[in-house]
Amino acid sequence: MHKHHNKIAYLDDPQRNGGLTADILLDQLPIKSYHKVLDFGAGTGYFTLPLAQRLDGKILALDHDPVMLERIKEKAQAAAIGNIELLSGELADAALAEQSLDSILASLVLHEIKPLVPMLEHMHRLLKAGGQLVAIELEPKTGGPKAPRLTSSGLEQQLAQAGFEVVEKFFPTESLYILVARK
Repeated sequence: MHKHHNKIAYLDDPQRNGGLTADILLDQLPIKSYHKVLDFGAGTGYFTLPLAQRLDGKILALDHDPVMLERIKEKAQAAAIGNIELLSGELADAALAEQSLDSILASLVLHEIKPLVPMLEHMHRLLKAGGQLVAIELEPKTGGPKAPRLTSSGLEQQLAQAGFEVVEKFFPTESLYILVARK
């Protein structure tokens, strides 16, 4: 657990999202209470737990790190939240039916996926007609080959290549951007 301590502290820190809490950000997203939602790369449940409290049904929390999923489980038990389904591993291994999701939330995770377009295409297949991918990322401060983030314009291009239509783009902070892409 020790090697995860710093990662957990970082993932739980609201400063990671420009100082905005999960609830403040969720208030700005077009996720409805009746949606079936996948929190892709759920980490410690920064969005999973508040979303679970907003949804009528289950939220699916996917992460490849079992330590992160255990953290979500502990937090959910402590808060008496029972509508979270934990999925371990990669999206392709999650046994999710095509056209089974209303929304996928991907917060500060898409920049880690190389190549990204095949993953976005897989997400596209999992969404119902009219379903949406909500991507939260940080605009890089400097460009160059080592920039660890996705530019908003670069992500828009890759979403289009995967068959999505970006229907909304906004910046809740100077560097944090949100893209809502519809199937």
